[in-house]
Amino acid sequence: MDFSKLSASQQITVGAGAAMLLVSFMPWYGVAGATGFSAWRSGLAGPLAVAALVAAAVILMMEAMDRAPVDSPAAIALYLTAAGLAFVMWRLLFTENQPRRIGLFLALIAAGVACGAAYQNHQDNS
Repeated sequence: MDFSKLSASQQITVGAGAAMLLVSFMPWYGVAGATGFSAWRSGLAGPLAVAALVAAAVILMMEAMDRAPVDSPAAIALYLTAAGLAFVMWRLLFTENQPRRIGLFLALIAAGVACGAAYQNHQDNS
């Protein structure tokens, strides 16, 4: 895989997808002093957010290898990152009486960066 084939916005989207995967194992909820709950134990929206951002990263990497699985990978990556951002925001806004932890906020940053970069990539390819 030659990452020089990826534009700057594609590299940012792929990096944010990788960051989201790492952040998904950090605590998103829990009380101080306890282990907390990661994205994988935070309801359906957490794993869906991670899956959406990772899928967007994979699609853009496949496009760089000239093996894009869809006709317009930039548009699909934009939709996936927007869905991932929406899922993270859902978990942030609709928490059931549990304190939010650092993983959730880092996930919000990663999803927001990925969505912004995917939007820029879509604009560049339009």
